Amino acid sequence: MKHSLKTVIFALVFGSFMTSANIVKANDRDSAKSEVILVRGAEVNFADFMSKKAKKFVKTEDWNIFTEIVTLYNVSPSKFMSVNAEKKEAFNEAVKSIEAKLNKVRGEEAKVWKKKVTTTAAVIKVLWNYQSNVESIETEQVETPAVIEMLGR
Repeated sequence: MKHSLKTVIFALVFGSFMTSANIVKANDRDSAKSEVILVRGAEVNFADFMSKKAKKFVKTEDWNIFTEIVTLYNVSPSKFMSVNAEKKEAFNEAVKSIEAKLNKVRGEEAKVWKKKVTTTAAVIKVLWNYQSNVESIETEQVETPAVIEMLGR
């Protein structure tokens, strides 16, 4: 009786641990799939995927530029927004190369990553375009007569 009770308790505890582990694993997998762009650790998962599926490609300059810009986007927005025009153009070319490489990789996961890369690049381009539009607007500082009168000039 004691032996069978210990076995039942062990089975229940072991089963609950296994269930918890599977839930955590499923949540990690779902969160990676639910992200639309490469943020909050998704860029790390993407780098891991690419290092497994495209070992030679991750050693290229295009890959280095892409990861540098995405990392800046996630870690340091001020540095990200101050990237020079040459680096921006290199990033756009790197995105094209990565998309072409992902088109050659088989599997549904590669399609998902390609969509995330494309969406991330689009978001980055919008931010850069917005910044260049804001910088191009010149603002004039004009003193209004009411302010001059209040100051007693």
